[in-house]
Amino acid sequence: MDPAHTSPPQNRFEQIERALQQHEEQMAAASSESRRAAAAHEQATTALAAQVQQLTQTLSQTLALVQSAAPSPAASALAPSRVLSEPHVGTPERYTGELEGCDPFLTNCSILFALQPLTFATEEAKVAYAISHLWGTAKWDRQTSTCSSFQAFAAELRKVFGMEVSSYDSAQGLLKMHQGNQTVADFAIDFRIKARRSEWNMAALCDAFLNGLADYIKDKMVSYDLPTTLDSLMELATRINLCIQARRREKLQRTTRRQSSQRLRRTSTVTSSTAPDSPGGPEPM
Repeated sequence: MDPAHTSPPQNRFEQIERALQQHEEQMAAASSESRRAAAAHEQATTALAAQVQQLTQTLSQTLALVQSAAPSPAASALAPSRVLSEPHVGTPERYTGELEGCDPFLTNCSILFALQPLTFATEEAKVAYAISHLWGTAKWDRQTSTCSSFQAFAAELRKVFGMEVSSYDSAQGLLKMHQGNQTVADFAIDFRIKARRSEWNMAALCDAFLNGLADYIKDKMVSYDLPTTLDSLMELATRINLCIQARRREKLQRTTRRQSSQRLRRTSTVTSSTAPDSPGGPEPM
């Protein structure tokens, strides 16, 4: 077939197919880069935990000095010291093993330990508190080496639950995403979450988003000049979706009003046909 007679939509989807093939070849290189980034993230998190632990030790030493210089028990009974009071902090939610919840759980525990050094004065107390908010206590029962310090326990927990989703897995997820029965707005939210981890360029993201839209949205977008940015493409698709929904509601309301009017006319006709005759005939003998 002469390319000059090929329709624009067909050219567009052929470009999409070629682009997807090219990105699949780039996934292996992106995966190795993701692993290096994950290793750097783990080192930074470990350093942060060490800093939090050092801060906790410093606070404990300071409070010990304050306690040694505290007034006599009689004076303390008359005027209780406020130095020893600890701030009230919300407890972390129970961690059930989700990959994305590992680091937030450990961070919340570290903040709690730093703000309440008297309550969590020992490493065993910190580890015991963290394990009490987990779904299992096997390591505590066995008293493994990971229970010796909270830093060791956090490192072990990250090995099991703290692995992040690689860019390769996110890219595979983008290729499989489809709008289905969702609105475009909901589909765009899910797409953005995976897009941030995929490391794809703007053209590839636009093609993948366009490919995942429902057919009735694609049919309407044929008459538009497609934007070159993901935000603009999502905005256009969302606006088209809202117009389609508004039109459907208008048709439904019109049908409902017509059916109500027909029922009202039928009711009026039945009522008039069953009404008793007006008096005026001859009176009975």
